[in-house]
Amino acid sequence: MGLHQDRDEEDFDAPILSVSLGDECVFRIGGTNRRDPTTSVRLRSGDVLLFGGPARLAFHGVDRIAPDTSTLLPQGGRINLTLRRVTKPGA
Repeated sequence: MGLHQDRDEEDFDAPILSVSLGDECVFRIGGTNRRDPTTSVRLRSGDVLLFGGPARLAFHGVDRIAPDTSTLLPQGGRINLTLRRVTKPGA
């Protein structure tokens, strides 16, 4: 998944929680402008990222998935669970 921002929510006060399961991936995160420098991090099964505050609107994405790096899923592959509040509190 290329660099993108998560902007589908009604407001951006609540953080986004991302859970990686299965094969490892190379995750890239930058700043709030698409052309800001980025940093790459290897995410393993069970790793959790929390995007809050200024990082809430950081451009981010997955550059590649490393096949056969986890035995969690019988057929291999990677699952990402993304948890977010999509409506304003009390809505």
